[in-house]
Amino acid sequence: MSRLSVAALEAMTPEERLEITHLNMGDMGLTVFPMVILTCTNLEHLYLSINELTSIPRELGNLVNLNNLYIGRNELTSIPRELGNLVKLHYLSMSINRITSIPRELGNLVNLKGLYLDTNQLTSIPRELGNLVNLDWHSIDIPYSSEPEFLVVARETVDRVIGMNTFMDMGRLCVGFL
Repeated sequence: MSRLSVAALEAMTPEERLEITHLNMGDMGLTVFPMVILTCTNLEHLYLSINELTSIPRELGNLVNLNNLYIGRNELTSIPRELGNLVKLHYLSMSINRITSIPRELGNLVNLKGLYLDTNQLTSIPRELGNLVNLDWHSIDIPYSSEPEFLVVARETVDRVIGMNTFMDMGRLCVGFL
């Protein structure tokens, strides 16, 4: 995986950027998403974890060759619905952020094998995540609510997400009630 600074990436020619398939910009103290990444249209693996990003652009959903996207340990508060365009994604890690909701469009990521959303500030999970039938392992913190309706919806969604009928099969699921 190429570890490049923003300056090094910007200094490359457009042709050189097209050759990049693996990019590691993790733990670089980034506070703003480097828009130059969007010119690396052949990216398959993008690692932006352990930074201080507060948002990611919706245009990230145009990098349709992405197989793995790691943007955990940032300061993100939302997820652009356009990430639902990344249908080749196998792994999506957004753990340890400040995300409050998941766009229903993430249910389009039918090739997803790993979804990591734990340690966020989620208030709900969309039913559309039930479309993610290929998940092998994922981690989602489900907020605790005293309202029975939410618990039923959460249970039904999680059951569909991992293809089980009860919470008895905990080997494939890490759920935290907050």
